[in-house]
Amino acid sequence: MVKNLILSQTLAVKILIAAFGFYPETHGIAQAAYHQAMGLHRLDYEITVVTQASDQPRNVPFAVVSFPVRYRRFSLLPQRKVITAYQRFILESDADVFFFHGWETWVSEWVIPILPQLKGKTVLISHGTTIHLRYPGFKGWLRWLLNRSAALGFSGKLRMFDWLVFLSPHPDPQRMSDVVEAKRLGITDFSIIPNGANPAFLRSSVVDFRTKFGIPNATILLCVGNFMREKGQRELVRWFRELALKNTVLVLIGSRFNEYSAQLSKAAGTHLNVTVFLFEQLTVEDIHAAYSAATIFVSATYTEVQPLVLLDAMAVGVPFLCREVGAVKELKGGLCFRTKREFSKKLRWLLRHPLSRSSLGEKGRKSVQEKYNWDKSALLWHALIQRLIQGIRRCSQ
Repeated sequence: MVKNLILSQTLAVKILIAAFGFYPETHGIAQAAYHQAMGLHRLDYEITVVTQASDQPRNVPFAVVSFPVRYRRFSLLPQRKVITAYQRFILESDADVFFFHGWETWVSEWVIPILPQLKGKTVLISHGTTIHLRYPGFKGWLRWLLNRSAALGFSGKLRMFDWLVFLSPHPDPQRMSDVVEAKRLGITDFSIIPNGANPAFLRSSVVDFRTKFGIPNATILLCVGNFMREKGQRELVRWFRELALKNTVLVLIGSRFNEYSAQLSKAAGTHLNVTVFLFEQLTVEDIHAAYSAATIFVSATYTEVQPLVLLDAMAVGVPFLCREVGAVKELKGGLCFRTKREFSKKLRWLLRHPLSRSSLGEKGRKSVQEKYNWDKSALLWHALIQRLIQGIRRCSQ
């Protein structure tokens, strides 16, 4: 009966979802946009996705419109033709609700000038901000300096969309400055809709990761994330070597090897493929197997909001140890650290206390089942759409 009620509400309701990446890409925003689209499609909404052009087949049951975008925020050569084509497409769309994924991306930056002309309701889905983020070193300082103009005008952007969606209400001043600013301005037109874990990770893995990839019979510390400086893998390798843990290996999984992964291999030195292992381009099934074989998920990332890799660890029941960034401290499946000393102390504590690891893992898994899953999120998206649609109907009467 509830399902029939939902379907009766969604018939003929048109939804446009714009994101700079989409399936089969695997980064966070691409996955979030994909699961939002699929969840609403299953509820019988009419879905159109707008994203960046890709050579890879989409293979999804709704329309995907692509634009040949090469976007850089500080580019001196803006793509005028592409901007015009994108804006024209949005203006000509008859969508009832528009969802734009992410600040500081072309899907939101290019649409802001035309927002007043759109008839449908507009929603900005925040995946965090970087305008106040300051990475270590000179490049980090320079990036922060370049962001000052964007930071000064950010308050005005918050009021341009009809509705805002945050992953968490946690007011982190660096990665969630939009939450901080919305509260300061007294903005109440927002919802909290969290990310979800990979639903397959709630089931048992059928792959033996150790056997397939030649990992010794030892405690596995696992880190999954693109090989890049901001993710802090080099610190993990260095700290791991300094700790000299007995019968323990560090496994790093990224999307593709690159210059940074070469630096990681060099940092591992003689430990490479002995106690430090790097992998690329693994299938989802193999990554699931890696989580299932791991004892602790570790991350020294400098910039996250609500990382999917931690939610996936929680789904499997693996406790995490992660740098305190974004909204990570809200997650119930692990521990946070701020310094190298804290990392070492908490890692050793976790390794010595299997019952505590099991308790954290169980709390994380339960949290995914109850909150951080895409089916729950789909119902929250549905409730938001209906609220916005009712507003449109009242205004037209």
